[in-house]
Amino acid sequence: MNFVIWLDGVVLKVDLTDVLYRKYKGEKIEGLEVTTEVFPDWYPFLEKLRQKVSNDKIVFFSPYDKETTKKVMESLAIANFSYVSNDDGITKPSKIPYKALFNMTRWDPMETITIGSSPLDLLSARFFDSRIKVACVKRFQDCSRYSPYIMADSLEKLYEILMRLRKL
Repeated sequence: MNFVIWLDGVVLKVDLTDVLYRKYKGEKIEGLEVTTEVFPDWYPFLEKLRQKVSNDKIVFFSPYDKETTKKVMESLAIANFSYVSNDDGITKPSKIPYKALFNMTRWDPMETITIGSSPLDLLSARFFDSRIKVACVKRFQDCSRYSPYIMADSLEKLYEILMRLRKL
């Protein structure tokens, strides 16, 4: 399997859902909150995931521009991974990150799992291709009403579910 991981809400301890939705609806938004604070379950999850899949099977999605994304990823010691940043000013929910991802990787949507934490993460995947599986980690928002492939309370529990389903 291939994994797409949203930086905001999954890795970074920041909830951009409301501001990104307002931006999507046309409101002019100046800048997004940036942090390098991560959830405590992030690094153990990444370590376990890297034992099962190679770095070229993991891509990060970012709501930030390329420069900000690069700085954040360097500060988190994940700069060696590929990423898709938001350089067009078009944000989630949008199929644009997935177009960039699949052009860059040539992955099969049926073999791709997105790890998100917001209904917007799920909608972005569905806007592009409904066959993309979305695993929603409950952080700030509840994705359950959008019927994700998997729901988990933490990345630790998500890892256990992925192992049980033989996705790792």
